[in-house]
Amino acid sequence: MGFLKGFLHGAKDLPFWILAIRAVFLYIALIIATRLMGYRQVGILTGHNYLVAAGIVSLAAIRMISPESSFVSGVVIIFCYAGVNILLSYLDLKLPKLVDRLPVVLMRGGILDRRMLSDAHITLENLLGQLRLKEASDLTEIDTLVLEPTGKLSVIKKPKYLPVTRQMMKLPAKNSGLPVALIFDGQIQTENLVRLGHDRRWLEQELAKQGFSSPKSVFLAMLNPDGTLYTSA
Repeated sequence: MGFLKGFLHGAKDLPFWILAIRAVFLYIALIIATRLMGYRQVGILTGHNYLVAAGIVSLAAIRMISPESSFVSGVVIIFCYAGVNILLSYLDLKLPKLVDRLPVVLMRGGILDRRMLSDAHITLENLLGQLRLKEASDLTEIDTLVLEPTGKLSVIKKPKYLPVTRQMMKLPAKNSGLPVALIFDGQIQTENLVRLGHDRRWLEQELAKQGFSSPKSVFLAMLNPDGTLYTSA
């Protein structure tokens, strides 16, 4: 009973192995709570998501390192945080103006809005710094700047400064998609190979063209959407 009481409610001199077990169970509780909150929480999309994440992590850290802290109260608070976050996320979908911030247009038609910059507490130096990070430091090329609720800056350039596309140049479209691993650490990914309509013989022939005598000598082989094979020994 003494072990169980110390594990659940804390004690002054807890053995290190009980602290280790508490830490493992708190970590599991954090994973479960994060799964319940969904992708929105993981991406830290809103202010309340950030506060919940910071609060849960701080709370869990205290419970993990302090032997006198209560494990039960820690788990209860973690799931209360998660419940509040789920409720706010639901309300954010239904009543976004009430729960979360809205996007702020800082520039429209190439003209900076000084009032919006002031309301958003964005200094000119901070704005220019974010634009440099986005490789859009020339203000004459920008049509619209939007400060998103996440705090990130969206840059919309004027049409004449947009990148040239294959369609504009009347070039044939390129195949799009994600590269697929065919070999990893010398092991052929048979399922991927079959799904793409190829076999081991085809793979070995392609590897031979690049100077590989066996798939086992290849660390990574990826088939790109355009049909080219990337290999790394």
